[in-house]
Amino acid sequence: MTQSTVITTFLPVFNQQQQLLALCPDFAALDQDAVIAALQHWKQLELFEQLPTLNWMVHVRDLSLLPTDLHQRLPANKIMLCIPEQVCQDQELQTRLKHFARSGFRIYTDDFQSVSDLAWSDTRDIVIDSQAGVPFSAKLWMLRLPQGQHWAKNVGTAAVLEQAVMTGFKLFSGDYAFHPAKNNSAADSSAKTRLLKLLGLVARDADSKELEDLFKQDANLSYLLFRLVSSAAFAQTVKVSNFGQAINLLGRRQLQRWLQLLLYAKQSDQGGALNPLMARAAFRAAMMEALAQRMGFNRDMSDGAFMVGMFSLLDTLFTSPLAEVLQPLSLQEDYVAALLQRSGPLGRCLQLTEMADRHYQATLRGMLTELALSDDDYLLSVTHAFAWVNQVCKDM
Repeated sequence: MTQSTVITTFLPVFNQQQQLLALCPDFAALDQDAVIAALQHWKQLELFEQLPTLNWMVHVRDLSLLPTDLHQRLPANKIMLCIPEQVCQDQELQTRLKHFARSGFRIYTDDFQSVSDLAWSDTRDIVIDSQAGVPFSAKLWMLRLPQGQHWAKNVGTAAVLEQAVMTGFKLFSGDYAFHPAKNNSAADSSAKTRLLKLLGLVARDADSKELEDLFKQDANLSYLLFRLVSSAAFAQTVKVSNFGQAINLLGRRQLQRWLQLLLYAKQSDQGGALNPLMARAAFRAAMMEALAQRMGFNRDMSDGAFMVGMFSLLDTLFTSPLAEVLQPLSLQEDYVAALLQRSGPLGRCLQLTEMADRHYQATLRGMLTELALSDDDYLLSVTHAFAWVNQVCKDM
């Protein structure tokens, strides 16, 4: 496999329902030629085809250096060019902006800060940096550009997310999933406790009757189980008539994976939106599995890698120390060490995975070298992970 010359991280972009809609590669300080070369390499790897429903938000620093035949090199209908507002103000460059728009690229006015007039008369979609909260002027622009798919980036907390939703933004990215509101109810805690018990039963290969009894204690959990076995992902033609049949149709391995995911699946108070933490946990699980397979791990180790990724955010979910949350699960010592100390091969894979969907860190390449993974191993693992996140968001 050909080595690429560029390594990036990928920031997920979600809609109001917290379904994955786009990816924003963080190219850090790379020059524009290197960015275009990377995108062309991804096209050769068929990354765009492997994620057919997702868009790609690409930040452009120097519009004057963007080749006019870019639409012939890259899938223009998949790429959103994010152009800084101050660049859009340059009248000499607005002809180029119109050219790229006519070529099929959607143009986002990035780092938007206008308080009165538009920097570019053809502005349709804006991007606002929400690191310091949503600016007061944003509400005005939501009213003036009501058809836009406006994006709030660097949303750091659940409170800022709520503010951005109420303002009228349609797209969201940032670390808000890792900083949820502190409003877990006793009922939520009870449901999560039942899920942990179910995971423990599956792990020790308990009798189906024990699993059925726990499912029957939670109407929401029962509903999710039956909806899962009826989903397009399983394409079941058999009508499911009881808990035992549903469990058998899934199989123990798949049941275990989906129980892990269901820990995060409680819908939020934001109009029935998914829990933002679910997609991030799903990414970690699928990324860990893909890395394990590329490192030559056997099936059991790959399953363990998936579980380590999924459980790595349980402390955030339960707002309790991870060691306490893991205690009832009786996990293997190497899994516990990977989760608590980031030690061993799985721990190192987890460190890499934790970087992959956040802002770029220079230590990423060193991690790949340490794990003997090529750049393409990494890119294809990321693609596999986001494909699974995309499917999970649809099924849940």
